[in-house]
Amino acid sequence: MKLTTSLENLSFFAYHGLYDFEKERGANFFVDVEIVEEVPEDRAFRDLEEVINYEEIFKIITEEMEIRREFIEDLCRTILQRIHLHLAEKDVSVTVKITKPNPGGAFGSGAASVKLFL
Repeated sequence: MKLTTSLENLSFFAYHGLYDFEKERGANFFVDVEIVEEVPEDRAFRDLEEVINYEEIFKIITEEMEIRREFIEDLCRTILQRIHLHLAEKDVSVTVKITKPNPGGAFGSGAASVKLFL
């Protein structure tokens, strides 16, 4: 059986971007993570060791969001790799999506996003 653990619409203010004004002013970013795990049908889900600890996943994301990057693709890759490494003992697939609303102020509306999965 499969269990999905999701962290959705996590909001961060950070200084990611290629352009100087992005690095100076910063912007809002949203992060979504989905972790799909193969679990035995008889798992009881009564101990923290039997589930994905989403507080630990949030901590990984927060640490990476604080490191300035020019490209959200690089940020997305690093978050994905760290989560996957953190959960190496589990049979999981991980998807990370980062959204930058109104990137660079150039769009006037909408957002740009990247999504990676492993």
